[in-house]
Amino acid sequence: MMSAAVKRAAGSIVVALAATLIAVLGVTYFSFLGSIEKLAEDFRVAGASPPAEQSKDIAIVAIDETTLAQFPYRSPIDREFLANLVTAISAKGAKVIGLDVILDQPTEPAKDELLKKTIAELKTPLFISYSSAPNVVNEEQLAYLNDYVPERLRAEANLLTDPFDGTVREINPGGNTPLRPAGFVRKAVTLAGFKNAPTKPVAIAWRPAPDLETPAFPIYPAMAAAVLPDEWFKDKIVLIGAKLSITDRHRTPLAVLDDGDNAMMPGVIIQAHGIAQVIEGRPAPGMPVPQRALITLVMAALAVGITLLKRGITFNVGLGLVLLAAYWVGATVGYYYGLPLVPLIAPSLAFALSLWMMDMMIGKAERKQREFVQGTFSRYVSPAVVAQLVADPSSVSISGTRREATFMFTDIAGFTTLSEILGTEALADTLNAYLDGACTIVQKHGGTIDKFIGDAIMAIFNAPLPQPDHAMRAVRCAVELDAYAEAFRIAKNAENNPIGITRIGIHTGQVTIGNFGSQSRMDFTALGDTVNTAARTEGVNKYFGTRICVTEEAAAQCPDLRFRPIGDVVLKGKLTPVTLFNPALDAADDALYADYMVAFDLLRKEDPAAVDMLKLLDGRYPGDAIIKFHLDRIAKGLVTARVVMEDK
Repeated sequence: MMSAAVKRAAGSIVVALAATLIAVLGVTYFSFLGSIEKLAEDFRVAGASPPAEQSKDIAIVAIDETTLAQFPYRSPIDREFLANLVTAISAKGAKVIGLDVILDQPTEPAKDELLKKTIAELKTPLFISYSSAPNVVNEEQLAYLNDYVPERLRAEANLLTDPFDGTVREINPGGNTPLRPAGFVRKAVTLAGFKNAPTKPVAIAWRPAPDLETPAFPIYPAMAAAVLPDEWFKDKIVLIGAKLSITDRHRTPLAVLDDGDNAMMPGVIIQAHGIAQVIEGRPAPGMPVPQRALITLVMAALAVGITLLKRGITFNVGLGLVLLAAYWVGATVGYYYGLPLVPLIAPSLAFALSLWMMDMMIGKAERKQREFVQGTFSRYVSPAVVAQLVADPSSVSISGTRREATFMFTDIAGFTTLSEILGTEALADTLNAYLDGACTIVQKHGGTIDKFIGDAIMAIFNAPLPQPDHAMRAVRCAVELDAYAEAFRIAKNAENNPIGITRIGIHTGQVTIGNFGSQSRMDFTALGDTVNTAARTEGVNKYFGTRICVTEEAAAQCPDLRFRPIGDVVLKGKLTPVTLFNPALDAADDALYADYMVAFDLLRKEDPAAVDMLKLLDGRYPGDAIIKFHLDRIAKGLVTARVVMEDK
């Protein structure tokens, strides 16, 4: 058999892998988590990027408000001015010229023709912004644009924006068709002679500015470009585009800490960042998915290691918070010194999940151990077991016998909530008082208390001593225990102690009963599906509104007792229905019993007459839980005694 150490190691590995998988998939496919991860990256990009000298490879010629003020109309931009501007920059020895202006409609014919001729005859490599997107150009504009801008000069100008926050984070590589040409960045670096042009979306490595006063790229006003020194443009990629207050501006990651031009950046400057990244050979700031998953796994494994120290949940959480804080600080400082953008949210989530799952796993093991110890002691407080041990010491051997037995499970409804309301001392006093009375009743009827699970009791009849009437004992015990528990509840509720009702389940069947464990530690208990069925029988009371449920197997062995059938119930995890019953031992309920049996017989036959009969009984016996249960099902169109349980 697998040793405890091997089991724990295997469980720890499973926890780490599961936490990693959940975290990675969560950040990948849940927009909320993915947005937080992106936001964490944006903060580092905006606040932890080291300064760099101003670009010497790219210059921007800005069409600003001063430029437009000299013309009688703002849009489209004066074509003669553009023709002269492109010619002047070409004459200054520019390496490549990028015109970030959409030429999608006519202006003055002579000026239109001048610009068209200029771009056709220009010696300097030139490319022009192009878009076929319906939200940018309509059909008429697209036709004009296609006619005006030759295919070889087109560069897709569209920016890739995040669908959730509208932030531009990636370079658009564009396409390879006339209507979807190469992206602006890809076109620029290709014309400049670089071979590493991006062919798929790549995260932008934003170029830091030298200081707060100096932009990352030299920006010259278009009005003055013709008279500026030639060396400011010679052998550079020169981009001409708008730098207006409200036109062609897009949100960038820098917006998390900046509310100026870096926050809502002109499109031409965004394109400049992408071009600079490629020609300078700077890698994308993020990490490949396998590396991100590996870091996430390492953090999950670290959390598993902390939990295996077994220092308690307070220690685990405290140390975990310290380590997570150190990781976040390290990731920020590391980015400043050249590390990529390591993931923050996925590793943190995996770390927290690992702590929680390991605590659950170790806690479950410890709870099982406590239950085992509890079961060992219950062997000594049960008079029947003690008597057998005295009479036959050999019964302590580790063995099991197959026999029929009846099991009773009890549980207090809402006990978890009660434990949160009452203080520790009050809770202990209430539970001890309740269990003391309940155990007295169980032992009075000859039941063996197998174990306590919090407020729940598991009792066995017909073990270890044989009891031919074990089912009868169990049912009578349940009825007396129900009366005791109700009186106890009413009394405590009157004292503002909100203890709930006690639910009881009884089932009879074949099980293996004996002492299981080792010579030093053992537990007298029963094993088999019968035990599980009994436990589920207790649980389904909450759906029927009853306090006692007895299976057909147990009720059949009580010919002298009277039961009302609740329904033919298919318990969770079962295929075959079993009829569940509620004891009807009170002689005062004779009329109710007789009337109900008629109605149930109709219901079992799925006779529509059952509906009227049950409605009649509801008026005659108001408050009866079983009648109400069937009427609720009838309201849902279920005129049948067959009940399929979807929950335990």
